[in-house]
Amino acid sequence: MEFETPNPFQAGGRLTVARRSGDPEQIAAAEANVAEAKIAAYVKRTLAAAPPLTAAQVKRLSGLLRTGGQ
Repeated sequence: MEFETPNPFQAGGRLTVARRSGDPEQIAAAEANVAEAKIAAYVKRTLAAAPPLTAAQVKRLSGLLRTGGQ
């Protein structure tokens, strides 16, 4: 299953627009989108270079994402 990876550069552009608006809610949402785009791009690159993960490894990594790394 292929997921669309958010583009960090587009997300950054939307953050710039949000900051110009001065709306704190728009800024917070845009900052979260930039973080998602950066994390998604990193994960995709890392997985492409890694050997296949076991089901247990996928489960542990999924747990990190669900808990926000806590």
